[in-house]
Amino acid sequence: MSGIHNAILKRVKTYLELDLSRSVSPFDSARVSIVIEGPLQGDPDPDEARIFITLHENDPDRFITGAVTGMDGDWSDEPYNIEVGSAITWKRRFTIKARCLLDITREGLDTTREIASLVRSRIEFSLLRMTFAGVSYETEYVSRPVLSKEMKGEMIQSGGPPDSYDFHIKARFSVLTTKVNDG
Repeated sequence: MSGIHNAILKRVKTYLELDLSRSVSPFDSARVSIVIEGPLQGDPDPDEARIFITLHENDPDRFITGAVTGMDGDWSDEPYNIEVGSAITWKRRFTIKARCLLDITREGLDTTREIASLVRSRIEFSLLRMTFAGVSYETEYVSRPVLSKEMKGEMIQSGGPPDSYDFHIKARFSVLTTKVNDG
């Protein structure tokens, strides 16, 4: 099964892998080890994946009670506006979740906070630089890239002293897609 959501997620995955993993030195302490669509299903084990990113349609935490990073507000897709010429534009919403499990490497609080902040910053800047030219599915295409005024992010420290820090990072963003009536 394919669709515009899958096409967008694949583009985001490609860019994040390039910006946060492949073009980052293997010795960089904020290098992401894996970028995956959907939740990490135990492969690799979170204990082995020091810094990892998961990509989601909408916001998966809205449906989980007691989620660590449950931002408020509706985050479902919605019609953005109706255009002339039998076309409709949708605001498509997505969430990037990152986790920095820094308990194995045993950095101190200042260093781990710096690493997690750098990961968050790299995610946000990568999103804002992304191009979606050519991303389409059937008669629907991305008509406007990441809307910076709607991008939101947060970072929560959930692990603690003496040297087993764990950070959760979340960024939400939207793009506009336009579906043209093909007949």
